[in-house]
Amino acid sequence: MPAITVDLTEEELAGLCAEAEKSGLSVERLAYGIVRRDVIRRRQQRRTAECQARSGDTGPFETGHGAPE
Repeated sequence: MPAITVDLTEEELAGLCAEAEKSGLSVERLAYGIVRRDVIRRRQQRRTAECQARSGDTGPFETGHGAPE
């Protein structure tokens, strides 16, 4: 598996360590999960945007549907 290096401030690392301890996970496992979730979320956002671009639908407020009153 490829490796990734993340530079954290002391405050960020302390927060990550506290969350890992609270969750019963290692810092590495918690950080892996956070990064993985973000990658999946961004991939889904990109796919949604690509589908909207192909269909010409850019969202409920720009397609003539209007906001509910």
